[in-house]
Amino acid sequence: MKNSATDEQEEFPIHRVDILNWIVAAILSIGAWLYYPGLMAKSVLIGGLLANISYLFLKKDLKIFLQGKLLLSGKMQKAKTQFYLKYYMRLGALSLILFVLISKHIAHPLGLLIGLSAVVFSIGITLASVVKKFYFKTALF
Repeated sequence: MKNSATDEQEEFPIHRVDILNWIVAAILSIGAWLYYPGLMAKSVLIGGLLANISYLFLKKDLKIFLQGKLLLSGKMQKAKTQFYLKYYMRLGALSLILFVLISKHIAHPLGLLIGLSAVVFSIGITLASVVKKFYFKTALF
């Protein structure tokens, strides 16, 4: 039987991704303000904010779906449909926001892309640390 400290170490540290998302977005934004003109830097900041907010909504919806409130009641198809409906509505809203930002020249597309990548970078960093920890843990034994 494993203790809870061991169980927590073996799970993917999603709380670390949450914190790292904001840190990476801040680093990218600060770097953009130091090296690029105002529009590009503002675009990186806006992209980072949009990515983090979208990530938080997705995380909340996934948590509800995976906890199985509807799944336990035997309504698997309804739960899936509800999750995908919310997902695509959020994706559509994000697409509309990005379209308006770019078409009205409020944000630069490349800056938005860099900012939107903050979540991908933080997940990659966290995943690399988990793989490294797992690899060295198994390599020692």
